[in-house]
This record gives sequence, C-alpha cells and structure tokens, in this order.
Amino acid sequence: MRGGSKSGVSLWPREHGAISMLAQPAVCAALIAWRWHWVVIPALAAAAAMFLVREPLVVLARQRWLWRDAKPETPVARRWVATLAPVMAACGVAMAARWRLSWVIAFGAGAVAMTAYAVWMTLQNRQRSVGLQIISAFGLTSTGMAVAMSLENTVPQWAVWLWLLSAAQAAAGILVVHARLEARIAAKAKRAESPVYMRAAWVMQAAMAALGVAAWWVSPLAAAAMLLPAAVHAYELKTIRTEEAMATPLRTIGFRAMGLSIAVSLLLIAGLR
Repeated sequence: MRGGSKSGVSLWPREHGAISMLAQPAVCAALIAWRWHWVVIPALAAAAAMFLVREPLVVLARQRWLWRDAKPETPVARRWVATLAPVMAACGVAMAARWRLSWVIAFGAGAVAMTAYAVWMTLQNRQRSVGLQIISAFGLTSTGMAVAMSLENTVPQWAVWLWLLSAAQAAAGILVVHARLEARIAAKAKRAESPVYMRAAWVMQAAMAALGVAAWWVSPLAAAAMLLPAAVHAYELKTIRTEEAMATPLRTIGFRAMGLSIAVSLLLIAGLR
C-alpha cells in the first residue's frame, strides 16, 4: 500500500486506465444526449463508490482469509467500507426516482457480482488476469449507459452502441498491452515467446473491424471509432518485435494510448449524436 493518509496507508485505486474507462463513456453520453438531469449525479457517484470500495474489500478479505496478524490497512479499509456503503445505498434510492426498479436492481447486481469476482481473483493472486481485465472493461464502460438512462429515462440505441464500442476498444487495448509485455519479457529472458496473447489480440482486432462494419449502419463516424483503433493496433502488433518498438518507453506508449482513446471518444460523440 502507498502512503498518503495520516496512518501512512492509502487505499486509493492506482489503475489509471480503469479510471479512464469509467469516466470517458460517461462524458461521451452526456455530450451525445446534450441535456441534463440531476439523477446523473447519484448514478455516477454510485459507480465511483463501487469502484473505490474494491480495494478496501480486498484488504478485508485478505485479513479474513489470508493474513494471520492484524494489518494497519484493515481499520482504514473498514472506515472506507463504512463510508461508501451508505453512499451507494443512498445513490440507489435516488436513482430509483428516475430509473425503473428493474434497471436499478440489474445495475446493482452486476456491479456487486463484478466486484466480488475481482476480490476473489485478487485473493487467488490473479488480479492481472486478462479475463478479469476484459470483464472489468465491460463493467466500467457501462457508465455511459447509466448516464444515458438517467438523461433519457429509457435505454436509447445509441447508448448500447456507445457501451459496446467503448468496451471493445478497451478490451482490444488490454490485449495489445499484454502482447507487448510478453514480447518484451521473452526478448529480455531470451526465451520463446508465448503466442497466446498475440493470437488473442489479433482476434480482437478482427472483432473490432467487424463491429466497425456493423456500426456503419448507425453512422460512418461510429464505424470509424472502431476501424481507427483496429488499424492502429494491427500496426502495433505487426511491428511489436522491431528494435524501435522494443525501445519505446512504456510512458510514451501510454500517452499514445491516451491520444487514441480521446480520438475514439470524439468519433463516438460525433457519430452517435
């Protein structure tokens, strides 16, 4: 755990990519709908609280099942959960003023299930599992759907496309990252590279291209939101083992990914409005 609080313990999430997946679809949905309703605030607050509660729950689960001695993180985690649980409950009640009860239950059950799965995978020391990361991407990007439902009081078709395209782009990026890391690790260790991540990344780029073709019936710009990252990722995969690619700092790669994500968001906003 990192320092930062008075007790020297911080449970703030460190997954910057996950924060982007949470925030960008919500912003896109607000700009596409171009209207306002106060229920957006509790909907986003509930999503943020569920995201923030995961690390404290991991600490409490480790204290319960893995750690023999009491850890300084544990009382901090208890305070986080005690604070966030009523916030989520209050947000659920507020959302029910606008949403159908079935929507509130479905989103709540999905968020709880995804969080429980993430905590369990972390206890198994599998928090870097590709499957978990992709499932999380589909969960995190559903904030766009939540905002759309809060604003429109229905489930608009564009919100479904926004969710699918945002999640697919995030999943494709995750697989490219793993393929790149595997290539670098194999080169450094001078061993044979596992083809699993590379194959999965190529399959995902093909799926994105297919989604782009399907999205053409909605809007050419929405189609471009899939075809652009598919093309960029395909180029990265094709050149991933070159000397130049191997020497590129991960920080630079991160900035490139951020730029691509912003470009995709702009295309989605323009294409789905």
